[in-house]
Amino acid sequence: MGNRRLRKMGRKVAISFLIGSLATFLAPSVRAEKPEHLQRIKQTRNCFKCNLKKANLANISLKGAFLRETNLQEANLEGADLRFAVLRKVNLKKANLKNADLTGAILRDVNLDDAILTGATLPPRYQRKFKSDSKVRVPELIIDILKQQRR
Repeated sequence: MGNRRLRKMGRKVAISFLIGSLATFLAPSVRAEKPEHLQRIKQTRNCFKCNLKKANLANISLKGAFLRETNLQEANLEGADLRFAVLRKVNLKKANLKNADLTGAILRDVNLDDAILTGATLPPRYQRKFKSDSKVRVPELIIDILKQQRR
């Protein structure tokens, strides 16, 4: 009888361990950005093919920065200074740009789908009437940008 109990308990422990291991392995990482890319953008204000997904860049000064093919999806850029920055092929899908300043910025092939633009200052030619209290979907902005490039 003692051996049966041990076997049952051993199976339960093995199953629990297996489930715990799978959950740990399959769980998404909370931190998605690459630390070396985060350090690079903070030090040089230049990033080419950087992964800064979900990065916390609130109140960062990126004045005159050059970002190309950079992933800033779901990044927190609240209050960021992006004046005169050049953003080319940058993914800002679901990014928080609340109160960010993009005065004089050049935006080319930028994805702003579902971005939070409440209080953000956009370059004049990209301004649209947005609801100030909601997330926005702006595929027409991307179309306008593409039209501008063709001219």
